[in-house]
Amino acid sequence: MSQDQILCISYFDNVIGPNTLYCSEPLLKSIETPDLGRILEFNDEPGTFIFAYRKYQTVNHIFYINSKLARGGKDLMMISYLVKTAIFKDEIVDVFKYLDSKTPILEEFASEIKKLKEISTLLHSEKSAISSATILDLANDTLKKEFLRIFNKYYSKLTPRFQFEPPLKGKRKIKKIFIFGAPKVGKTTFLKNIELIQFLNIKNDDITTRILEVLIENLEILHYDEDKKEFKCKLFGNFDDCIKNAQGFIGLTNISDKKSIGKTNKLFNIIKDKCIELENEMAPVLIIGNKFDNREKYNMEYIFENFNLEDLKQKGVKVKYQPLNIMTDDEEVMKSLRWLIKSLL
Repeated sequence: MSQDQILCISYFDNVIGPNTLYCSEPLLKSIETPDLGRILEFNDEPGTFIFAYRKYQTVNHIFYINSKLARGGKDLMMISYLVKTAIFKDEIVDVFKYLDSKTPILEEFASEIKKLKEISTLLHSEKSAISSATILDLANDTLKKEFLRIFNKYYSKLTPRFQFEPPLKGKRKIKKIFIFGAPKVGKTTFLKNIELIQFLNIKNDDITTRILEVLIENLEILHYDEDKKEFKCKLFGNFDDCIKNAQGFIGLTNISDKKSIGKTNKLFNIIKDKCIELENEMAPVLIIGNKFDNREKYNMEYIFENFNLEDLKQKGVKVKYQPLNIMTDDEEVMKSLRWLIKSLL
């Protein structure tokens, strides 16, 4: 077991609030790890849902167990399966399809927990007696042994894809969304701002927010070497492989600078020509006109004409142009990313 995949069971204590019953691995206290207590605190409706938080994606199953000791006669519990996003590099949406497929397993797991005798008594134990981070240490040997047997059985059911079929190094199919553009148009700033937006919107329950962390993991700035007149990307040895493994493109330009527009367009033409040369279907393209100091000197018609976007649309390529200030227009950034995400699904 590792911090890449974690299985946890939480419950709501009427005195101290959300608490951890047991985790396969201690959750590290950092901004990268979701706070399961906070998730449980604001969710008490039985069912399964996916929740994204920076470096982790989680699928959570909330359920109740009957209890003579609890207010209302029921204890609220939650099973959480956490997967580090970095594991998923094949496709943008793989992580959500994978987590969603775990729902029946979590439901089975919950049904077996409900059958455990004395589990409710354990949840209502005197907490001052706890000497470690897990309530399970307070259980008697019979309950602890049976609980761990069930827990380990379902951990194995949840994780066979990575536990028993590790990918061969260099053999995985990796898909990227490449960011390109003229120098000093804000490519790095744009990427950092997306990360910030995701962090500030983790409680929103829409497709863009839930999938944004996976999108960030697959974003990469496509650097252009002026001396060698070629693009470079991190995981592939040549430009051909970069294009073959592109799932989307985001082009940035300074909407107030004609030279910047021309330079970004030149890079875009190199990408288009390479797609044609390789007979590679053009991935969805999002062109962003960055409004430095909120200035927009060149309008949409000018961009469409220079980038020949209408012609691409007629050929079936999914394209969108959006002028915005990458530093301040968070809503417009989210709308643009929502379009890109839907174009990939």
